Amino acid sequence: MSAIEHVSDQDVMCQRCKEAKAILKARSEFHCKQCYLRLVRGKQRKQMSAEKYKINYRKSSSGELEKVLVAVSGGVSSLVLLDVLGNLLLEQKQTHRGLQGFEIVVVNLDERELNSLNADVSSSLEMILPRFEPVKISFKTISLDSYVDLSSLNEISIENDFSTLANPVDVQSCTFIDLLNKCQNKSSAEDLLTIVCEKLLLKAAYEEGCGTIVYGHTMTRTANEVIALTVKGRGSSIHKSISNRTEMFKDKEIDIIYPLRDLLFAEIDEYAKLSDLKRFVVESEVVKSRVSKNLTIRDLVGNYFSNLDATGYSSTASTVMKIGQKLGSPELKIQTSCKLCGVNIYQDPKGWLKTITVNDPAPIQTDEEKEYLEMYLSATHQSPNQAINGDKIDLCYGCITTLNGIRANEGFVWPIEPDLNLSYSRESTEVEKQQVLDEFVLTDTEE
Repeated sequence: MSAIEHVSDQDVMCQRCKEAKAILKARSEFHCKQCYLRLVRGKQRKQMSAEKYKINYRKSSSGELEKVLVAVSGGVSSLVLLDVLGNLLLEQKQTHRGLQGFEIVVVNLDERELNSLNADVSSSLEMILPRFEPVKISFKTISLDSYVDLSSLNEISIENDFSTLANPVDVQSCTFIDLLNKCQNKSSAEDLLTIVCEKLLLKAAYEEGCGTIVYGHTMTRTANEVIALTVKGRGSSIHKSISNRTEMFKDKEIDIIYPLRDLLFAEIDEYAKLSDLKRFVVESEVVKSRVSKNLTIRDLVGNYFSNLDATGYSSTASTVMKIGQKLGSPELKIQTSCKLCGVNIYQDPKGWLKTITVNDPAPIQTDEEKEYLEMYLSATHQSPNQAINGDKIDLCYGCITTLNGIRANEGFVWPIEPDLNLSYSRESTEVEKQQVLDEFVLTDTEE
């Protein structure tokens, strides 16, 4: 049975309000449009039930409201999350004499050039935000080039014994896309992009004074992350990557919350249709390959869950997510942290890799084998006694897996613990919007 079933029988009544005609069946109940919208909005309120998100007359009057950063990619889930939060603040203003429980700062990471998006997310936001007036919501678009700190760029290589080396490079100019194009495959690029996005959003929250970051991840997306992180060798970080948690950035604690985690993607997609949000969705124009080996790990797992939903096994996502939630942090003592992604390292990954792999070639025994080796090294511009330069750095098992196959002199360059300096490619506030509107206001002397 699919997660959402549309009702064609006009005589079926909503089981919640018992007044309007039901239009769909979800979670074994018939719902009318308004009751279904309230069902989805109620899931968000359950996840954000802390006092700091509720009406506080003292804080509201003194301007000390909690600031919530909403990560918006332009996809269905993030737009639904923005709509749910906007309607909550609108309801608070209407029932509490113009007061609201928290403020929203919408942040979009500019992926238009990277993913060949069919529209500008800023344009979609400009059309959506007026829905929530008089609630004031500002949005900012951050360039991914903000992650490129030229002074932190290093050429990274991995030796045969899985030691990781970093050699500083002198680069006068470089874009984030230039760096990402050096990745071995699409899954590696996707993994590094995820790390970059999380760090940039934490930095943005810190600069904007936000105590909370909310993501639009659904139950389906969370289950996808559990499997994808396992495949990518990041099992030790599953417990923190899928659960509501608190991150420390510099001297500030920032809560990370997934308000839609109790809802399947099919349920979110239905909400978007009923709320007329589908026309604002921004999608990539890159046609995904039908060949599995050309897809990223997340794409493969996403297709898996889509097929489960289509065949009536959508509850599998819930099972996977619940299993992932039972995981905790390793009980071992923290040795160090990864210089690439920042996760804690509990056990030296080199020792583990040496026990499960054979990375050294068989010894050369014949002249013919020696001749072939020399031909190979000549073709790859290597020397059999070539030493790899650089300082040893600590990388976690997941990052070593991501950089699998990288060797010296192949040109893979990446920032090591960069000093982030956010670059805003687009910034809109209520003041800016009013200035634009004033330009179109005709005076008594104009026709």
